[in-house]
Amino acid sequence: NGEHMFENARIVASVPARWKFHPGYMHTFGITENFFVVVEQPLSVSVPHMLVSQIKNEPMVSSMKWFEKQQTYIYLLDRDTGELKHTFHAEPFFYLHIINQYEKDGHVVLDICCYKDPAMLNCMYVDTMKNMQQNPDYARMFRGRPLRFVLPLNYEESLKRSSSVFSASKSWTGLMKRLSVGDDLDADDSLTLKNLVTLEGMSATAYIMPDSTIFCKPELLCNLGCETPRIYYEEHLGREYRYFYAISSDVDASNPGTLIKVDVLNKTRLTWCEENCYPSEPIFVPAPDPQSEDDGVVLAAMVWGRDEENRVGLLVLDGKTFTELARSEFETPGPVPKCLHGWFQSSTSKKSQ
Repeated sequence: NGEHMFENARIVASVPARWKFHPGYMHTFGITENFFVVVEQPLSVSVPHMLVSQIKNEPMVSSMKWFEKQQTYIYLLDRDTGELKHTFHAEPFFYLHIINQYEKDGHVVLDICCYKDPAMLNCMYVDTMKNMQQNPDYARMFRGRPLRFVLPLNYEESLKRSSSVFSASKSWTGLMKRLSVGDDLDADDSLTLKNLVTLEGMSATAYIMPDSTIFCKPELLCNLGCETPRIYYEEHLGREYRYFYAISSDVDASNPGTLIKVDVLNKTRLTWCEENCYPSEPIFVPAPDPQSEDDGVVLAAMVWGRDEENRVGLLVLDGKTFTELARSEFETPGPVPKCLHGWFQSSTSKKSQ
């Protein structure tokens, strides 16, 4: 109920750490009608190093370890029992935010803002940011994209049939390499993998591997870096959805302060930007009687750079067209740092509490 929330917290499900003294770092998790979705990336927190870092007065990030040759695991846990029901594998990737997740026709669709590795964490050091213009790799370290994974739930029969086929395969290493890089899904001249994903309109794939694991390949939702994604949470969290809103994470873009609206159905996007302006996480606020998923407004706080550090504002965009409807600006006594997250509290929800 918002009061004493942590005092009343309880464990509803858990997954054993892949590495005993290196539990996986997780910034968030997903939830659908029937499952908790836990994404265990190969970025861990070293418990021994954490103890040492306390003595040396080092930041927590120094205790993180990246297992670059290990895959990402995606777990689906039953919401009623907490039992682990399904495990899927994917290429190693780093993530902070899940966009949304939902169940449809025997699949779980999972959308994540992904990075190839956690190098972007190193971009957060003050000295690194001060010298980013002289670092040719800075933009590459920050490069991420929103990806969609489709996790098939009805694979038992395919798993039984595949066991005898894979026993004759000699191309495990080659198979993984080809799955990782892309186009040819023939492990050898006699073996062709069957895609387990049957959802119409999806190009993401999933295959049963020789060791009986299920390896998932994602599809690209938008060829722009997207971060702090937001959706119409009240109606579409954990349910099928069409739109999400984000800030640009491409620091080398012509305008890195860009806001983005992505249509995940048609794979299209709309953007808004202003020179020298850096908006915060875009927050969708539905209309009082919304007629569509994007019927409402998008709010974002704004700060400016280059001799305008005391200028701040609130931006209001049309949820459908992503064009500006209104803004409020004012000056502050001192510079204001850019914020990342935010929340909208309506007057009606206050009265109902």
